[in-house]
Amino acid sequence: MFKFLFILAIGVAIGYGYGWKDAQQHDKNVAERLVDRIGGETRERMGNDVDKRYGTGDTK
Repeated sequence: MFKFLFILAIGVAIGYGYGWKDAQQHDKNVAERLVDRIGGETRERMGNDVDKRYGTGDTK
């Protein structure tokens, strides 16, 4: 049990250090940058506004 907790503590410490350095270098966090990269060119075409997509008028 001690071995498991020790490895977990080391992983958390390394992850915190990586996150801190990354936050100092970038305005957006890792998740936001990943979503931007994955979305790519098709990001503007994706959405959940059915009225806008099919041109049926107001969204009221």
